[in-house]
Amino acid sequence: AVAVSSFTTTSAKRAASTSTNMVSKITGMPAGPYPVGVTTIQFDDKNRKDPGNSNKLRGLQTEIWYPANIDEASSKKTKYSDYLGIPDGCSKDEQNRILDIANGPNAIGGYRDGISIEELDDPRRTTWLTDAVRDVSFVKEKKKFPLVLFSHGSGAYRASYSYWTEFLASHGYVVAACDHPGSARFTIVDNAVIVPGGARSKMNSMKLERPKDMITVLDGIERLSSDDDSSMFAGRIDCTNVAVTGMSFGGQTAAEVLEFQDPRIKAAVLQCPAIASSGLNVEWKNRDTPIMVMLGTEDTVIGRYDGNDAARQYVDNHNEDAYLMEIVRGGHVSFTSCEMYDPEYGNGIADKRSCPSQTRPGTTYRPLDIVQQHTMINSYGLAFLNTYLQQKDENREYDQSYLDEKKNHFSTDELIFRKGTTTGK
Repeated sequence: AVAVSSFTTTSAKRAASTSTNMVSKITGMPAGPYPVGVTTIQFDDKNRKDPGNSNKLRGLQTEIWYPANIDEASSKKTKYSDYLGIPDGCSKDEQNRILDIANGPNAIGGYRDGISIEELDDPRRTTWLTDAVRDVSFVKEKKKFPLVLFSHGSGAYRASYSYWTEFLASHGYVVAACDHPGSARFTIVDNAVIVPGGARSKMNSMKLERPKDMITVLDGIERLSSDDDSSMFAGRIDCTNVAVTGMSFGGQTAAEVLEFQDPRIKAAVLQCPAIASSGLNVEWKNRDTPIMVMLGTEDTVIGRYDGNDAARQYVDNHNEDAYLMEIVRGGHVSFTSCEMYDPEYGNGIADKRSCPSQTRPGTTYRPLDIVQQHTMINSYGLAFLNTYLQQKDENREYDQSYLDEKKNHFSTDELIFRKGTTTGK
């Protein structure tokens, strides 16, 4: 694993002492007991047409991270370009055409001036870190593993959250993240590149289709995990024990998925959710599925629209089993891996610079080190998922006792953690 020296928080010290691994710069935590595999699959919804092409079904390029066979863990790590899903057998000219689109300023090239897929693939120059190995076999352990679905933010990309997806897979979760066509900055469906624009990117269309996309992925993985399927996932994923998670627009998507009240979904983690766009006084039907909402106090994206207040209200209107975790010197992009594109990305990610403040307009703040922010997110996120998806933590630390609001595992100047006030009753 790519690693850095651990820092002095109580949680990080305990985590480091229970593992032979150092703290990963990718996840902010020591890796879990499982090596991480990754594979790309397209799921099609036979009941929906593509809003951008009525002759096509809604197709979703999806990444799945999973606990892998330890005997293959030393295999070559995945390359960034592997996430593009360039079709096998396409000509060199076609590959170059796809790379030109991906490198464009509105696609992957927009993450930092001058960045390119070629740079991200080059081991001498890359800033992209990963511990995932592509297309290795599933861990041999004979049990079913719980499923975590993830929904990306608007204009984002499914691979840009590896701090969360790889970490959870190393702890025994299967994690699936699709690109939402029209909302993702780049994706390939049926061998065709899709970038934002047109009917797919209309706000009403995205709000309607994104929650359905999550169910499409869940249904697709349920088929793959059936005992009579020939895939490596057959009989290995517990699709009755699912959490839905997401960041920004993806956090709102997760909240909307909960409104379906699908009995397979047992919990949700909403990271800087854009639920204010649903209205500050919206009546959410599902107030019972356990939730954890994560915020950056200095978020200037959802913060401009009272988004943090709406998210806090969402927690407090829930019945029991609702938690709020808020990073005081965190921003909107704290809940991504965008520091691997640009260490000065902004809005919660800055190595040497300051960022505009949401709480003190006209001033700036220095974000907390992003590795420490990811430690906070992953430690509380893992404890929450272990609690409500009934995963056993080998170290007996990241379980329900970790969620005691009387125990802040970090500095109270840097992190707010509390349960909801249960005003929803």
